[in-house]
Amino acid sequence: MRDRFFAGAFIRPRTAAGWTLVAAVSAAAALAPVPVRAAGDAAAGRQVYVKRCLGCHGDLKTTSTFGPNLTGIIGRKAGTGESGVHSRALIESGITWDEASLRKFLATPTREVPGTNMPVDVADPQQIEDVVAYLRTLR
Repeated sequence: MRDRFFAGAFIRPRTAAGWTLVAAVSAAAALAPVPVRAAGDAAAGRQVYVKRCLGCHGDLKTTSTFGPNLTGIIGRKAGTGESGVHSRALIESGITWDEASLRKFLATPTREVPGTNMPVDVADPQQIEDVVAYLRTLR
């Protein structure tokens, strides 16, 4: 009988019952639920925002000169912020920012809205959740 790699080691069950057990455990491992993405952490999102977004978007106390200030972004129509430069693509996108649209946009802004001025994406799904949680706090 062939060796079987299982739990970090090669094993060779000696009986049919042993093979049945290996098959059952292997199937159970394959069907185990995938961990659900953790809810966003606003404090961690603020750290990501400061490192990756603040330079263009400013914060609660500064008026942005390039990207729009993101205070009150959730519920706002894209391209309607009071400060910053708004691309025609975002103005004409018809997007009203909610958590789902922000997640999609942050992951791939130039694919979601071709022609956007925002070239920076957030590749890590947990960082996206954290940034969205932080953006919820900006009012």
